[in-house]
Amino acid sequence: MKIKSLIIGLLSLISINSHCQDNEISFTDYTSFKSNVIYAEGFLMNFSKHNFGYPALNYERYLDKLYRLSIRIGISTDFETTTNIPLSINWMTATLKNHHLEFGAGAILSFNNYTFEDNNVVAYGVFLPMMYRYQKDGGLMFRAGANAIFGLENFIAPSVSIGYNF
Repeated sequence: MKIKSLIIGLLSLISINSHCQDNEISFTDYTSFKSNVIYAEGFLMNFSKHNFGYPALNYERYLDKLYRLSIRIGISTDFETTTNIPLSINWMTATLKNHHLEFGAGAILSFNNYTFEDNNVVAYGVFLPMMYRYQKDGGLMFRAGANAIFGLENFIAPSVSIGYNF
């Protein structure tokens, strides 16, 4: 009698659980966006004396679509004295809509024609991007927000980006 009651109870729980799962959204709904993004980023203000803040061209690749983890490499230059290469790892909030928040951490490597202490390669410091991001499954991508910069100087650099997700 106890075994029969236990089996009926377990079958009831399984049928209730499987019925509830029909209405849930599958994780595959989160993974329909493309893996590559190319975008141009412009800084609204340049607070640095060390030639940081020129427009940047960036490539971003998603490592894990489910958790929206990506790596980014970029290049920005003034075509005279300085070339900067930002490297970062980013995380974007998962949502079923096209609107996201993006957080990250990265470093800026700077190559200069002039020197600091007889060295023309200067690791500028670290930056923490905090962005609003509009991104569809493919096509247009827009982001805007601020980069907290910690290095030779500490400041907040607001920026705007526009690109293409493919």
